[in-house]
Amino acid sequence: MSSEADQLPRLQAVLLGDWLARIEQRFPDLLPSRSPRCLVALENEHLVAAVVVRPYNRRGSCWSVQMPEALSSTTIHSVRSIQLNLLQQALQLGSPLVRSWVVRCPAADVDRIALMRELGFQPLRSLQAWRPPESSSTPAADVDLPKGLSWQAINRRTAQLLWPIELGGSFSHLRQITDRHWLDLLDRTGPGCGVLLADDAVLAGCLQLGEGRRGDQLELLRDLAWDPRLEEALSALLQRIQRDANPSMLITALDDEPLSDGLLAEGWQRGEEQLLLGRSMWRRQASPRNLQLVRPLGQVFGRLRPGQAPLPTPSLGRR
Repeated sequence: MSSEADQLPRLQAVLLGDWLARIEQRFPDLLPSRSPRCLVALENEHLVAAVVVRPYNRRGSCWSVQMPEALSSTTIHSVRSIQLNLLQQALQLGSPLVRSWVVRCPAADVDRIALMRELGFQPLRSLQAWRPPESSSTPAADVDLPKGLSWQAINRRTAQLLWPIELGGSFSHLRQITDRHWLDLLDRTGPGCGVLLADDAVLAGCLQLGEGRRGDQLELLRDLAWDPRLEEALSALLQRIQRDANPSMLITALDDEPLSDGLLAEGWQRGEEQLLLGRSMWRRQASPRNLQLVRPLGQVFGRLRPGQAPLPTPSLGRR
């Protein structure tokens, strides 16, 4: 019961978001989708688990789902059956407007990944989590960037400049599932977030993850081509992110070796590998097949020579 009492304030806030999310889904053209929704599992009127889902884009066509959180250690049903039922119900929310779902899982959690695969999720992207240096002190003042570089907040201008880098880190299937627009980057800003610019060229960007309940985890993006200026600015950039946001984790692409080497050199510690999984319910629209393959010759040529008598139509029947 104490566990339920501890979770009550947070669940009340999420349930308020659930009410707002229902309004947003009723007016998708007027209100962008931002509010989360919550489902809870009850056994004998006791709260045993909860799952929170939230929009992944402003259109509301893609949502993220977190793994159900156990709120009681004593349950009649197995934890897996409770999780499975909660997730199945969550994936029905918002249908048919919600067309796809994403979830982030630790790559080593085989049970969780197996559960999501059973629900139709497929791996889309591999990520690497980094823990900040333990012995580093948060700088009290701005750390100077190399000459010619600037760190700017995410706004409509810088979001459009950062958008090609966001697209470059994902393949077409992932882009179809997430169904994002550059305006969605404006919802992923906060402390520590920004864009590293050299004039109007973006070298890197730092964003909130955009899914899950953890607001203290940031994602560091960079251009596909490694720029030597980024190597010079990386130390100052990481110190600035730590000072402004003090993130618990910094997420990068798993296969980004140059950036990984730079983080290791700055004392960041390699954490768990993560998988971004997705499930799509988009359906290819079949082209209408109302074409008439056989027409009387009179209809075919009648418009060409309307003054003539209709031509006889050949028949393939028995004579």
